[in-house]
Amino acid sequence: MHTETAKMSRSTQCIRLLLIEDNPDDAIFIEEVLKIQDTYAAVEIAHACKLRDGLAYLAQESFDVVLLDLSLPDASSTDSVTRVLSHSPQAPIIVLTGLDDKDTALEALQKGAQDYLIKDSVSGDLLIRSIRYAVERRRAERRARVRAAEEREDLIFTLANDLRVPHIGAMRAFDLLVAETLGPLNSEQKDLLLKVKQSNHEILHMLQNLVHLYRIEQNGQKILATPTDLNQLIRLAIQDWAYCASQNNVRVEFRSELSDPIWLDGTMFKKAISNLIHNAIKFSFAEGVVTLICRCEGNWLYIEVQDSGKGISDSEQSKLFQRFWNANDTMRHSNGSGVGLYVCRQIVEAHGGEISCASEQGKGTTVTIRMLKAGQITSEQLPKV
Repeated sequence: MHTETAKMSRSTQCIRLLLIEDNPDDAIFIEEVLKIQDTYAAVEIAHACKLRDGLAYLAQESFDVVLLDLSLPDASSTDSVTRVLSHSPQAPIIVLTGLDDKDTALEALQKGAQDYLIKDSVSGDLLIRSIRYAVERRRAERRARVRAAEEREDLIFTLANDLRVPHIGAMRAFDLLVAETLGPLNSEQKDLLLKVKQSNHEILHMLQNLVHLYRIEQNGQKILATPTDLNQLIRLAIQDWAYCASQNNVRVEFRSELSDPIWLDGTMFKKAISNLIHNAIKFSFAEGVVTLICRCEGNWLYIEVQDSGKGISDSEQSKLFQRFWNANDTMRHSNGSGVGLYVCRQIVEAHGGEISCASEQGKGTTVTIRMLKAGQITSEQLPKV
């Protein structure tokens, strides 16, 4: 295996090309053509004589295009196209062969190759044009995918933002009804209203996470810190999910060593705590306990949220705070959007903290927020109202 660069005159843009070809004469011809052609980019060539060597390159490096001979010592069919794509699905493949076989050409294209060239018929211009078209076609596809993803995210944000308004209105109506402001209710009516209110609350919670995610990625995470009673903030977040906990037969406990307010963006931080509480309730077993603990060690503040669920595997823990990821939960049905814990991470990091997970299968999961309490203030320093 070797690498060299064929420098072209029209642009400083560089194409990384992997040539998988065992015939030394054909390899030299291709490399010389790329050296002397006046094309639109410099070409850096890596050459492998066997498919396994080419796959080793692809496992370690990224390439803009692959030139693949179909007659290799360790591969002699269009299956090599599939194997290359499995290692590098983004790189376009141009197949080279000494066989003028239309069926083989069609099979290679059906398996994902972008072009098919007969060695005896390949001129320098044809080779360069094929490489250029393959690379530009793939780049155009990538740009189109990015645009489509951006349009989808814009649509999701618009829908989520618009749907929040009626759900917020519904929550206010439910509060009036449950409080019997509009008239007395019997126990069955009240229980039914509480269930509908909780369902509405979960939908609103999901919509708010999606809106928050969009704003993070469009504008970055901006915080407005004020002196905040963290203990009261956590109690309010627990209260928001009290009915959910009772319906799941889960008890929520809270204890804290923190006595003075600290500087936080209260609205934003409550969202993070609320996401963690909801997750812990959702994944705890019936008759389980969710425990929230605030403790201090030196200048550090730790907020722990412990559930009593089945735990998370090591492979899933590494993905826990990724965007649009959901746990592979088989013990309890989950309808999450996959953004709650990602939003938590963004909020915690915006406050200069870090968030982590420790879990043992069969014994539950603990999510820990760790942050400096340098912003802690005494109650005497609170603004006078």
